[in-house]
Amino acid sequence: MIREALQFLFKLTLSRNQMLRDITMMRSEIADLKKELVPFTDEEMEILSLRQTNTSKKRGFQKILKGIFSTIFYEPLIAYAIKTYSADQRLILISTSDLEFIYLDKDNKTHVYINDFEVGVLTKNGHLLNAKNQLLARIDGGDELPTHTVYINEKDYGYIVNPRFVNKTSPRAYSLFRNMNRDERNLFLCLTLVNLVEEAYLPKQ
Repeated sequence: MIREALQFLFKLTLSRNQMLRDITMMRSEIADLKKELVPFTDEEMEILSLRQTNTSKKRGFQKILKGIFSTIFYEPLIAYAIKTYSADQRLILISTSDLEFIYLDKDNKTHVYINDFEVGVLTKNGHLLNAKNQLLARIDGGDELPTHTVYINEKDYGYIVNPRFVNKTSPRAYSLFRNMNRDERNLFLCLTLVNLVEEAYLPKQ
């Protein structure tokens, strides 16, 4: 059930009831995919690949994309759904075995939630800001870059490969530089998973 942390989203273009319906619908869309996911451990995270399976599209007034990203050993690790409302507004849901990330694109900013709790706002230049406008983490997120490095407290924690460059890079999605505690890991995932899912649908380089 969506908690009160999501309430401010409904002050935007979409109504509260519509957003709740769409999140519920997207959860249902990937429910079967989520049942296939293996536990998202630190070890599995290190072998996440750029490989997609079970991809499908639903066309209509509002397009929905969904699929799975697997490990280098073909284990399903991440399920996702994307719903597009307009050129500048999308709703993205990404699930691991135990975490759910929700992203709402609006006015060059992305509102980010983990398990229904607000994390902050991701700006166009890759800065993740909390409710007090304080920097939590940042990512070099330009679509033209072959990799995207994540910085937390101005320390580089690793990078994710841009799937647009899949033919020119390692099949592994991540290169990790440091051990992470739970909060650091969640911030790292907040910034990298949305890049992985969105860039998978951009033209290859």
